Amino acid sequence: MTLVEIMVTLVISSIIAASTFLFFAGQQRVYETQTQILNIQQNVWAAIEVVGRFSRSAGSGMFDCVAPANYANTSSSTGGRLLTQYPGPSPLTTSLATRPEAGIRAYDDTTNTRQWIPPIWIVNNSTSDAGVVAGTDILTVAFGDRASGTDYDAKLKTTLTSTDPGTSIELSDVNTGNIFRQGEMVLLVTLPSWGYGADPIGDRGCSLFKITNNPYNTSLLVHASTLLTGLGEVANNNARVWNPSSHLATMIPPAGFLGPDLTGIRNFGQLVWVRFYIGLKGTTGIPALFMQRLDMPAAGQGAPQILAEGIEDLQISFACDVGPGTTPELSALNGRLDEGSTDAEMKTDEWWNNVPGDTLPASGQAGFCNLPMALRLTLVARSLYPDDLIDATLSGNGPMDVEDHRQASPRPMDQYRRRVMTTTVYPRNNRPSL
Repeated sequence: MTLVEIMVTLVISSIIAASTFLFFAGQQRVYETQTQILNIQQNVWAAIEVVGRFSRSAGSGMFDCVAPANYANTSSSTGGRLLTQYPGPSPLTTSLATRPEAGIRAYDDTTNTRQWIPPIWIVNNSTSDAGVVAGTDILTVAFGDRASGTDYDAKLKTTLTSTDPGTSIELSDVNTGNIFRQGEMVLLVTLPSWGYGADPIGDRGCSLFKITNNPYNTSLLVHASTLLTGLGEVANNNARVWNPSSHLATMIPPAGFLGPDLTGIRNFGQLVWVRFYIGLKGTTGIPALFMQRLDMPAAGQGAPQILAEGIEDLQISFACDVGPGTTPELSALNGRLDEGSTDAEMKTDEWWNNVPGDTLPASGQAGFCNLPMALRLTLVARSLYPDDLIDATLSGNGPMDVEDHRQASPRPMDQYRRRVMTTTVYPRNNRPSL
């Protein structure tokens, strides 16, 4: 072989080797990009399935525990919420500092006071809540796991009044105790009051207690106790107390406030009280969807847990078939949840939080929605790390506008890949009897 032939061979071989390397390098980048996109999609799929499943169960066991929007309050009382708050309060607030006074009454062992546990609570575009990414929504739902859903499952042995110390609640028939389980929850409720005729706050009482004794062997269904032994709870901060040691005002409302007496107990099962929000993972700056069990103490399972990494936005819009409004074709009592197609129409339709400036009417006004018939959940997921294949100056790549959450102008730009997923769920039990 001559030197020329060797040089030609080397040049041709180099070209082939370089082409082969570039081909496989390109394929490797495509593989990495597709893997990154697949990870984003898997995260958002898993996250929205969990959030949707919990949202769909919201209000289970809380039948008639929230006053309907069309409830007209003409009575007076001295033992519960202010009459000026009725019809029922909005499920929508601007921060976690304000909780809707709706749902079930429960004992707060951290403050030794009564608290409210609403079936659905939405904080819209949070800006002041610690640990929450600004501009994102917070969703809190509550329901009874294995709740009976009936008006009441057992009658009481004696009438309870506001002066009862709360040391015991007994069943009228011990044989009915076999439908209850020690360690589960029950609700004190009144007899069904169809139309809320004699009920000045429009609910059934709905006071939550924990079964701390065996209801089948004895008639003692609930008693005030510091802790429940033998069911995984110990005398420290790892347990949460649901029964006050003495009577707590408005946990057992005065006679005449909710009817002549408290007459029934509803099987509630286990309380599931969950909050979803967007926070940052440690000091990494990576956004994540957090899930927190509020029915647990702060230690252990009550601490927020990461449900999915890379979720940078959670937005919730909700709807009610509210009847005639300013735009009849979009707000008619027609069995549909109508939504407009322009910003102006969306401000007068039957969906809220779907466009900036979409204000929910005040309680008692036409179009008010306090028991959402549908929740539209939207999650925005992004890659965990920037992708240098994306042009850093590409104006169309950056955080997204979703529902009523709008990005600042000029729009931020970055090199993250994103995916959006939306689903609509219909809470099965978040309805009044009317």
